[in-house]
Amino acid sequence: RSVIVKHKSIMTSPVIVRSANFHGGLFLLLTLNSQLLPTAGQQAKSNFGWEDSLFINSFKDASWPDGLIWYDIDPHLSPRVISAINYAVNYVNKYPNLCVMWLQRYPYKFDSSITSFVSFVRYKDNPSKHLCATHLNRIKGRQQPLFLGDYCVKDLIDEVKYPLFLETAILHEMSHKMGLRHEHQRPDRDCFIYIDRYRVAEFVKVQGNQYPSGFPYDYNSIVHYESDDDKTFHAHDNVRRILGRNNGTFSALDAHKIGHLYCGRKSYCAEQNNCASFYDFAKTNQRCWRRGPDYTSDP
Repeated sequence: RSVIVKHKSIMTSPVIVRSANFHGGLFLLLTLNSQLLPTAGQQAKSNFGWEDSLFINSFKDASWPDGLIWYDIDPHLSPRVISAINYAVNYVNKYPNLCVMWLQRYPYKFDSSITSFVSFVRYKDNPSKHLCATHLNRIKGRQQPLFLGDYCVKDLIDEVKYPLFLETAILHEMSHKMGLRHEHQRPDRDCFIYIDRYRVAEFVKVQGNQYPSGFPYDYNSIVHYESDDDKTFHAHDNVRRILGRNNGTFSALDAHKIGHLYCGRKSYCAEQNNCASFYDFAKTNQRCWRRGPDYTSDP
């Protein structure tokens, strides 16, 4: 169930809070209100509502000028968490051809020239609702929190199988600030993955005008949720396919998308010179258009 919340000190816009399993733990994920897809009869098959001109205009208004993202770090975060933040920031800053740079401003130091910045904030979540979350893109003229909940962080650190799991989660949230939405909420996701029918309502598809078109579905994106013990997600082509990431890195397509947004790099299909036919597969793929009762069984 969704609820509207407000954080009085640093957020004034309402956000939707949804619960989700992530590697077996319960996390709260904050996302901006999303537009739902029209019904299949309202859009041409293979279209998915992509509107690149609308997307680009919207993104430019919410992007970080010159690709500079200022941030500060809550001094109440533990040394382990601060180390993970530094790892993720250094990884992004050294990655070639992203045209994005994260620059630290010192906590609570007044600087009138910096009006929009990200704060890595320690958050007191609770044992039943673990929270690591942030808003999408830049919010003009405001401090914008990237919440790192105590229980969320503990679960990530305790996942000994993946020593960079905390760094991966922080890079995931930073990717939202750089403009990447959840891959598993793309309008064409049903062509590629199945979501358990009892959980699918928690992961609504978002209209195509909220994503750049012309990129393949990225099973291993930094912003794709992982497969979990509850089998919430699995790929159609291979139920054992690994989804998401846990090694503190971008996928090649993650980096391509950020370069597309900030460097003006061509989309994947434009580089392959096949944009005109890129979504033709969906015309005959019935999985892409399953809804309601048709979605209640795993194909």
